[in-house]
Amino acid sequence: MPESTLDLDGFQRLLWGFASHRIVTVGGRTGILRLLAERPVTPEMAASELGLDPLATNKMLRALTALGIADAEGDHYRAARQLAPHFLPGDRDVVPFLEHSHSMYESWGATLEPWLRGEAWPVAERTPEEKSRFGAAMRAMGAQMARRVAAALDLDGIERMLDVGGGWGHFAKAFCAANPHISAVVLDTPVVVERAAAELDGSGFEGRIEFLAGDYLETAYGSAFDLVLLANVLHQETADRARDLVRRSAEALAPGGRIVVVDFAIDDEQRRHLLGALFAINMRSFGDTWTEPAIRGWMEDAGLTSFERMDLGPDRWILTGTRLD
Repeated sequence: MPESTLDLDGFQRLLWGFASHRIVTVGGRTGILRLLAERPVTPEMAASELGLDPLATNKMLRALTALGIADAEGDHYRAARQLAPHFLPGDRDVVPFLEHSHSMYESWGATLEPWLRGEAWPVAERTPEEKSRFGAAMRAMGAQMARRVAAALDLDGIERMLDVGGGWGHFAKAFCAANPHISAVVLDTPVVVERAAAELDGSGFEGRIEFLAGDYLETAYGSAFDLVLLANVLHQETADRARDLVRRSAEALAPGGRIVVVDFAIDDEQRRHLLGALFAINMRSFGDTWTEPAIRGWMEDAGLTSFERMDLGPDRWILTGTRLD
């Protein structure tokens, strides 16, 4: 493994990462990012329209520009061209996720050190409002990732799929949109299923997507699926439970069917890939960011072969295995 090249100057910049994160999330919460995505504005225009302090707004816009999130031309600022669509309402909008990220910042600040010293990382029951915000955050990021996964996979010949822990069905919708012959079953908790099923009305996927309420560690999956999807699921579980999820998914496949795992990428030593290593801490004691050899090993134990890996940028991957019998 190569030695670190981080020097003291880089270390100081790293320590200021807390400020960069807060600037982005507060920029979302106050409406600055949406406004910058709509049109170029001066600091005075932004402050007046959003009811903010002019001096503070000026410094925020300068900082957003230094971060690469905004561009400046003269005294006007606008969202960076490649990011602007993600700050506007619609199916590419990530602003709801910024609210979730803002809350995670608070949680980590209060609990990381006690957890490291041996205390339990408290997980408070979410209020209905918090559940609604969390759902919006997961849809904001999940729907975009789902479209990328659907575009990357060969879905020819797939007719029945099972989405284990599929939430609001954004992956099922993306797969069904990519292949008109696919029908999907989405398994998730009763609370999620109730809301997700209601949101299916008017989506155009009625009759092609059904929701199954249950516990993915215990509920019967059914059988003869051409594809079983484990998207952002394995990292939520211990190694033993993740292995069991892969086994149960393999048993639900038809001959020739595939398990598709979508998750955070991590190097084999789990210590060189920054986002994967950070996310492992976010999973505390109940989960982890699992390596490719670990996931492939679980697939082999479940009788799968013909393994493939596809990288979705630097931080996500798709790992697949096929049932041949």
